[in-house]
Amino acid sequence: MAKRPVTIKEPIIWGCRYWPYTERYMEGASSHPCGGLFVYHVELALTENPMPKTNYSKAIESIIKFKRTLDKIDPKIPRKLVGDIGELYALQELEKMDLQPEPKGGQGGYDIHLRKNGKRIEVRTSLLKNEGVYSDKTIRFWGWRVEGRNQKRSEKFDYLVAVGLNGDFSKPKFYVFSYKEAFSVGDVAMGRFTNVKKKIHLFENAAAYKKALKLNPNLITPFERKINQDPPRFADKWSKIK
Repeated sequence: MAKRPVTIKEPIIWGCRYWPYTERYMEGASSHPCGGLFVYHVELALTENPMPKTNYSKAIESIIKFKRTLDKIDPKIPRKLVGDIGELYALQELEKMDLQPEPKGGQGGYDIHLRKNGKRIEVRTSLLKNEGVYSDKTIRFWGWRVEGRNQKRSEKFDYLVAVGLNGDFSKPKFYVFSYKEAFSVGDVAMGRFTNVKKKIHLFENAAAYKKALKLNPNLITPFERKINQDPPRFADKWSKIK
Protein backbone atom coordinates (compact mmCIF):
# COMPACT_ATOMS: atom_id res chain seq x y z
CA MET A 1 0.00 0.00 0.00
CA ALA A 2 1.35 3.43 -0.91
CA LYS A 3 2.15 5.76 1.93
CA ARG A 4 0.07 8.86 2.42
CA PRO A 5 1.63 11.79 0.52
CA VAL A 6 3.69 14.12 2.67
CA THR A 7 3.96 17.75 1.61
CA ILE A 8 7.13 19.70 2.35
CA LYS A 9 7.56 23.42 1.83
CA GLU A 10 11.13 24.12 0.82
CA PRO A 11 12.48 27.60 -0.07
CA ILE A 12 14.85 27.18 -3.01
CA ILE A 13 16.31 29.11 -5.94
CA TRP A 14 15.50 27.94 -9.46
CA GLY A 15 18.17 26.00 -11.25
CA CYS A 16 18.83 22.50 -12.46
CA ARG A 17 21.25 21.89 -9.61
CA TYR A 18 18.45 22.20 -7.08
CA TRP A 19 15.19 20.35 -6.59
CA PRO A 20 13.35 19.88 -9.89
CA TYR A 21 9.85 21.27 -9.76
CA THR A 22 6.68 21.24 -11.76
CA GLU A 23 4.29 24.13 -12.12
CA ARG A 24 1.55 22.34 -10.20
CA TYR A 25 3.74 22.32 -7.08
CA MET A 26 4.74 25.97 -7.28
CA GLU A 27 3.01 28.05 -4.65
CA GLY A 28 4.49 31.32 -5.77
CA ALA A 29 7.31 33.01 -7.61
CA SER A 30 8.65 36.51 -7.93
CA SER A 31 11.24 38.31 -10.01
CA HIS A 32 14.67 38.66 -8.48
CA PRO A 33 16.09 42.23 -8.70
CA CYS A 34 18.83 41.05 -11.06
CA GLY A 35 16.27 39.60 -13.45
CA GLY A 36 16.30 35.96 -12.44
CA LEU A 37 13.35 33.99 -11.22
CA PHE A 38 13.31 33.33 -7.48
CA VAL A 39 11.11 30.43 -6.56
CA TYR A 40 9.86 30.09 -3.00
CA HIS A 41 7.67 27.70 -1.07
CA VAL A 42 7.84 24.89 -3.57
CA GLU A 43 5.67 22.00 -2.45
CA LEU A 44 6.99 18.52 -3.16
CA ALA A 45 4.57 15.64 -2.71
CA LEU A 46 6.61 12.65 -1.54
CA THR A 47 5.01 9.30 -2.26
CA GLU A 48 6.10 5.84 -3.27
CA ASN A 49 4.81 6.53 -6.76
CA PRO A 50 7.17 7.89 -9.48
CA MET A 51 7.56 11.68 -9.54
CA PRO A 52 5.64 13.45 -12.30
CA LYS A 53 7.55 14.67 -15.31
CA THR A 54 9.34 17.94 -14.77
CA ASN A 55 8.62 20.96 -16.93
CA TYR A 56 12.20 21.93 -17.79
CA SER A 57 10.99 24.41 -20.41
CA LYS A 58 10.00 26.86 -17.67
CA ALA A 59 13.49 26.81 -16.15
CA ILE A 60 15.13 27.14 -19.58
CA GLU A 61 12.97 30.17 -20.39
CA SER A 62 13.87 31.72 -17.04
CA ILE A 63 17.62 31.35 -17.64
CA ILE A 64 17.35 32.81 -21.15
CA LYS A 65 15.44 35.78 -19.73
CA PHE A 66 18.02 36.14 -16.96
CA LYS A 67 20.83 36.12 -19.56
CA ARG A 68 19.17 38.93 -21.53
CA THR A 69 19.15 41.01 -18.36
CA LEU A 70 22.80 40.21 -17.64
CA ASP A 71 23.80 41.12 -21.20
CA LYS A 72 22.64 44.68 -20.56
CA ILE A 73 24.94 44.88 -17.54
CA ASP A 74 27.96 42.81 -18.56
CA PRO A 75 28.24 40.80 -21.79
CA LYS A 76 30.60 38.32 -20.12
CA ILE A 77 28.45 35.25 -19.47
CA PRO A 78 28.95 33.42 -16.17
CA ARG A 79 30.32 29.94 -16.82
CA LYS A 80 27.89 28.36 -14.39
CA LEU A 81 24.93 29.80 -16.31
CA VAL A 82 26.16 28.11 -19.49
CA GLY A 83 26.57 24.80 -17.68
CA ASP A 84 23.18 25.00 -16.00
CA ILE A 85 21.17 25.64 -19.14
CA GLY A 86 23.06 22.93 -21.01
CA GLU A 87 22.18 20.46 -18.28
CA LEU A 88 18.54 21.53 -18.42
CA TYR A 89 18.44 20.99 -22.18
CA ALA A 90 19.91 17.50 -21.68
CA LEU A 91 17.41 16.73 -18.92
CA GLN A 92 14.59 17.81 -21.20
CA GLU A 93 15.70 15.44 -23.97
CA LEU A 94 16.19 12.51 -21.59
CA GLU A 95 12.76 13.18 -20.10
CA LYS A 96 11.22 12.93 -23.57
CA MET A 97 12.79 9.47 -23.86
CA ASP A 98 11.09 8.45 -20.62
CA LEU A 99 14.46 7.61 -19.02
CA GLN A 100 13.47 9.28 -15.73
CA PRO A 101 16.49 11.61 -15.44
CA GLU A 102 17.51 12.82 -12.02
CA PRO A 103 19.93 15.78 -11.64
CA LYS A 104 22.76 14.97 -9.23
CA GLY A 105 23.69 18.56 -8.38
CA GLY A 106 27.42 18.00 -8.80
CA GLN A 107 27.51 14.99 -6.50
CA GLY A 108 29.00 11.69 -7.58
CA GLY A 109 31.25 12.93 -10.37
CA TYR A 110 28.50 13.08 -13.00
CA ASP A 111 25.49 15.29 -13.65
CA ILE A 112 22.45 13.11 -14.32
CA HIS A 113 21.35 9.69 -13.12
CA LEU A 114 18.81 7.79 -15.20
CA ARG A 115 16.47 5.99 -12.86
CA LYS A 116 15.10 3.79 -15.63
CA ASN A 117 18.36 2.08 -16.59
CA GLY A 118 20.88 3.24 -13.99
CA LYS A 119 23.14 5.01 -16.51
CA ARG A 120 25.25 8.01 -15.52
CA ILE A 121 25.40 11.06 -17.76
CA GLU A 122 28.07 13.75 -17.78
CA VAL A 123 27.00 16.99 -19.49
CA ARG A 124 29.46 19.50 -20.93
CA THR A 125 28.25 22.75 -22.47
CA SER A 126 29.99 25.31 -24.66
CA LEU A 127 29.28 28.45 -26.61
CA LEU A 128 31.02 29.05 -29.93
CA LYS A 129 34.40 30.55 -29.09
CA ASN A 130 38.02 31.11 -30.07
CA GLU A 131 39.59 31.98 -26.69
CA GLY A 132 42.84 32.96 -28.36
CA VAL A 133 43.58 29.36 -29.25
CA TYR A 134 43.91 30.29 -32.92
CA SER A 135 45.41 33.51 -34.24
CA ASP A 136 42.70 33.67 -36.89
CA LYS A 137 39.74 34.99 -34.88
CA THR A 138 37.27 33.81 -37.50
CA ILE A 139 37.96 30.23 -36.37
CA ARG A 140 35.31 29.31 -33.82
CA PHE A 141 34.51 26.03 -32.14
CA TRP A 142 32.53 24.42 -29.37
CA GLY A 143 35.01 23.10 -26.83
CA TRP A 144 34.25 20.45 -24.20
CA ARG A 145 36.70 19.25 -21.59
CA VAL A 146 36.82 15.47 -21.22
CA GLU A 147 39.57 15.12 -18.62
CA GLY A 148 41.62 17.52 -16.50
CA ARG A 149 45.41 17.39 -16.32
CA ASN A 150 45.53 16.38 -12.65
CA GLN A 151 42.24 14.54 -12.64
CA LYS A 152 42.25 10.96 -11.43
CA ARG A 153 40.71 8.95 -14.23
CA SER A 154 37.81 6.80 -13.18
CA GLU A 155 34.69 5.53 -14.90
CA LYS A 156 32.35 7.99 -13.20
CA PHE A 157 30.02 8.32 -16.18
CA ASP A 158 28.66 6.08 -18.91
CA TYR A 159 27.90 8.74 -21.52
CA LEU A 160 29.11 12.25 -22.27
CA VAL A 161 26.50 14.61 -23.70
CA ALA A 162 28.21 17.61 -25.30
CA VAL A 163 25.88 20.58 -25.73
CA GLY A 164 26.68 23.35 -28.21
CA LEU A 165 24.91 26.69 -27.78
CA ASN A 166 24.63 29.82 -29.86
CA GLY A 167 24.95 33.29 -28.39
CA ASP A 168 21.37 33.57 -27.15
CA PHE A 169 21.29 30.07 -25.61
CA SER A 170 18.69 28.83 -28.11
CA LYS A 171 18.72 25.94 -30.59
CA PRO A 172 21.10 23.62 -28.71
CA LYS A 173 23.09 21.02 -30.59
CA PHE A 174 23.69 17.66 -28.90
CA TYR A 175 26.55 15.25 -29.44
CA VAL A 176 26.47 11.95 -27.57
CA PHE A 177 29.62 9.97 -26.79
CA SER A 178 30.01 6.71 -24.93
CA TYR A 179 32.67 6.64 -22.21
CA LYS A 180 34.95 4.69 -24.55
CA GLU A 181 34.47 7.19 -27.36
CA ALA A 182 35.08 10.19 -25.10
CA PHE A 183 38.36 8.75 -23.86
CA SER A 184 39.45 7.83 -27.38
CA VAL A 185 40.47 11.48 -27.62
CA GLY A 186 44.23 11.71 -27.27
CA ASP A 187 46.08 13.92 -24.79
CA VAL A 188 46.86 17.43 -25.90
CA ALA A 189 48.90 20.42 -24.68
CA MET A 190 46.70 23.52 -24.76
CA GLY A 191 49.19 26.30 -24.03
CA ARG A 192 47.69 28.54 -21.36
CA PHE A 193 44.97 25.95 -20.70
CA THR A 194 47.39 23.80 -18.74
CA ASN A 195 44.61 22.07 -16.79
CA VAL A 196 43.13 20.46 -19.91
CA LYS A 197 44.40 16.98 -20.78
CA LYS A 198 41.66 15.68 -23.06
CA LYS A 199 39.10 17.78 -24.91
CA ILE A 200 36.77 17.77 -27.87
CA HIS A 201 36.77 20.72 -30.25
CA LEU A 202 33.99 20.73 -32.83
CA PHE A 203 34.41 23.55 -35.31
CA GLU A 204 31.63 25.82 -36.50
CA ASN A 205 31.87 24.52 -40.06
CA ALA A 206 34.16 22.64 -42.42
CA ALA A 207 35.97 25.83 -43.49
CA ALA A 208 36.86 26.71 -39.88
CA TYR A 209 38.06 23.15 -39.28
CA LYS A 210 40.35 23.22 -42.34
CA LYS A 211 41.84 26.58 -41.32
CA ALA A 212 42.45 25.35 -37.76
CA LEU A 213 44.06 22.16 -39.04
CA LYS A 214 46.41 24.20 -41.19
CA LEU A 215 47.29 26.70 -38.44
CA ASN A 216 47.87 24.29 -35.57
CA PRO A 217 47.45 20.60 -36.42
CA ASN A 218 48.93 19.51 -33.08
CA LEU A 219 45.87 20.84 -31.26
CA ILE A 220 43.47 18.55 -33.11
CA THR A 221 43.79 14.90 -32.14
CA PRO A 222 43.04 12.04 -34.56
CA PHE A 223 39.69 11.27 -32.93
CA GLU A 224 38.68 14.95 -33.01
CA ARG A 225 39.39 14.88 -36.73
CA LYS A 226 36.98 11.97 -37.10
CA ILE A 227 34.34 13.95 -35.21
CA ASN A 228 34.81 17.04 -37.38
CA GLN A 229 34.85 15.07 -40.61
CA ASP A 230 31.57 13.38 -39.74
CA PRO A 231 29.58 15.30 -37.06
CA PRO A 232 26.29 13.45 -37.83
CA ARG A 233 27.95 10.28 -36.50
CA PHE A 234 27.55 11.73 -33.00
CA ALA A 235 24.82 14.36 -33.38
CA ASP A 236 21.59 13.54 -31.54
CA LYS A 237 22.62 9.92 -31.01
CA TRP A 238 20.40 9.53 -27.96
CA SER A 239 19.71 5.95 -29.01
CA LYS A 240 23.17 5.05 -27.66
CA ILE A 241 21.91 5.55 -24.14
CA LYS A 242 20.36 2.20 -23.28
